[in-house]
Amino acid sequence: MLDVIFLAIVVIVFWQLLTRLETVQGSLAPRKVSPQLTQAISYAERLYHEHKYVAAEKAYVAVLKLDHKNLQAYNRLGIIYSAQKNFSDAIECFEVATRLKPSATTCFNLGLAFYDNRNYIKAIASIKKAIMFEPSIQRYVALAKACDKIADNRGMLEALEKAVELEPNRQTLTLLRDAYAHAGKRDQAAEVAQRLKAAAPGKVMRV
Repeated sequence: MLDVIFLAIVVIVFWQLLTRLETVQGSLAPRKVSPQLTQAISYAERLYHEHKYVAAEKAYVAVLKLDHKNLQAYNRLGIIYSAQKNFSDAIECFEVATRLKPSATTCFNLGLAFYDNRNYIKAIASIKKAIMFEPSIQRYVALAKACDKIADNRGMLEALEKAVELEPNRQTLTLLRDAYAHAGKRDQAAEVAQRLKAAAPGKVMRV
């Protein structure tokens, strides 16, 4: 239905998620660690940033042998497994991360992993939890995409309406206009189309 419209947004959401993880991760490492653990984390991070994901996976597993509650390692492994389309392991890692530190980021990670695994009901639940922690345009758009997958037009429209409330730019208004049109709500679609003419380009589409 709205797959073509959402495809670019979902790609942007993934890259923005990576950027956000980079920002949060540093504060998640243990404050007091052994020299061995510090070295293991540093080595794993270096491999990760060099895009050597197979080696990085093994390195993060080694980190978890030293610190089985290392949130950073679980998040990184979840991202690596998602990139490898190993969604079951990605979900497992993100579930552990969410239990260790429930937050907007960990819940959103889990929601995206559920989405990739086509478990849209659980994806919706996790993304809603992320929004409860911290609403954002990207999370509302991802929620709308998941709702669209289960033909929940009401949920999809409500999510896009919230995105527009947060930032009524050309990207969010275009999504809402097309969603209204798809749902047969011509008057609402026309109203949004008028707003769209005066809307400035937004930041949603920027990587």
